[in-house]
Amino acid sequence: MDVKSVISTEPSEGTDLDPDLVVGSMVGEYRVEGKLGQGGFGAVFKAQHPLIGKMVAIKVLSTRFSADREMVSRFIAEAKAVNQIRHRNIIDIFSFGWLERRCYYVMEYVDGETLDARISHGALPLSEALPILKAIARALDAAHVKGIAHRDLKAENVFLGTDTDGAVFPKLLDFGIAKLMASEDGIGHKTRTGAPMGTPYYMSPEQTRGRGVDHRTDLYAFGVLVYLMLTQKYPLDGDDFMTILMRQVSDEPEPASTHVAGLPERVDQVIAWLMRKSPDERPADLMTAVRALEEVVGVAPSAAVSSPVIIPSHVTTRPPASSARMSLAPTATGGAATAVSASVPTEITPPKPRSNRLIIVAAAVIAAIVAVILVGRSGNRDGAGSASGSVVVHTSDAASLPPVPEDARVVRPEPDAAAKPSFVTITIEGAPAGTEVKIGGQVYGTTPKVQVPHGDSEVLLVLTAEGHQPFTLPIIPTANATHAAKLKPRAGQAPRAGSSVPAPGSNRGSSEPTDDIIDFPTKKEPPNQ
Repeated sequence: MDVKSVISTEPSEGTDLDPDLVVGSMVGEYRVEGKLGQGGFGAVFKAQHPLIGKMVAIKVLSTRFSADREMVSRFIAEAKAVNQIRHRNIIDIFSFGWLERRCYYVMEYVDGETLDARISHGALPLSEALPILKAIARALDAAHVKGIAHRDLKAENVFLGTDTDGAVFPKLLDFGIAKLMASEDGIGHKTRTGAPMGTPYYMSPEQTRGRGVDHRTDLYAFGVLVYLMLTQKYPLDGDDFMTILMRQVSDEPEPASTHVAGLPERVDQVIAWLMRKSPDERPADLMTAVRALEEVVGVAPSAAVSSPVIIPSHVTTRPPASSARMSLAPTATGGAATAVSASVPTEITPPKPRSNRLIIVAAAVIAAIVAVILVGRSGNRDGAGSASGSVVVHTSDAASLPPVPEDARVVRPEPDAAAKPSFVTITIEGAPAGTEVKIGGQVYGTTPKVQVPHGDSEVLLVLTAEGHQPFTLPIIPTANATHAAKLKPRAGQAPRAGSSVPAPGSNRGSSEPTDDIIDFPTKKEPPNQ
């Protein structure tokens, strides 16, 4: 087969992306019919077997990432994970190959829409949400039994097809950052220590820290998904991704029933159970949580499950108003100080109006948590007693809270020489003034200087400016650095004032939209109701 006859010689319109597969060309046994979508990692094409008519989707990794051994390993790991699980509610992957310098795999084609698109039309009633949730829960429980955690469960990764009887048939997809916790070939396709991967709205506290992540992070994300489906709102939101990540560690969401009139309290309890900060306090599996939701709408349990689901008494649906207790202590894995526990009342009480003093105290406590996490990597690493690296903050009586005492402060151990900063400053020269700098769709700031999270892995900055093509700048944010970027004017438009040509020998990127390992979805406003 002539590879040049498969890949178009013309690049995608307005970008420097890899050229598309030619419609009518053959990829393996399948004839390409058209393009389904494009992302920073590659593209997906629709294709058909010319003899038996089977429709498939072909996911093609970009040339850039096909040359990256780690990315190819992760690409193959996704296919392996799916085939280890072999569940009807997970998109099947059944072929793998190379097109010149680009690798691809072939997966089943499903006609329908994403769960995210369905939610954009309005919140789902519990009776409609339950069949979808049950299918997702079964698929994830099957993955967990095989030792595989998805780690990127979100509405965009659930596809709603149609069964033969016309009923909605969910399919879970995108195991691209799945963690094979018990890899048979001995290769652990894991993230680098301290590198969070996932989508901030759905990330568990342990996932935001990039440590101690296992299948229980999927339970937390499932709780977020339940909340979103029933309310059309994220349980923990914010103006920027760091705020969202901090809230995942320190805040409790408002009960879903505050947004949906008549939603039973039992539903709030199930969501709170799934979204417990400590993984040990979440349900044993997802089907346990689904059965608890089914009891709300009167679904009879199966013969194998005769007793009702008992939610632990420590689960609450709101932050405790009169007995808050937060403990900030170094974790056993590396000294990063985080919010690790919270005592809660055994009975669920309705929300009460909060006094200004309570708000001030709560803000002080959260500010302390933020400060600790941002410097957490400089914490005590030698395991010396926790007394020198922690502080317990109490609030006793909500009706008459005293001012925060002067000694209620975070005591940090002296940073060692190897401590890493939480952020690094990236200076970008040559871009138009006010150019926005994004990672995975999240704006970090504008040129010439932006701060990005410290990391040892390559991330891709996407620079966008009015009248210019997007520009992708690969960096490894281990330290403050200066990079050059030249954005190409769009056809027929002159460059904006302030743009210049990068200096010779400077670090150059490319005009190529992309994704990062942390996916930041575009925030959607709910429709007018």
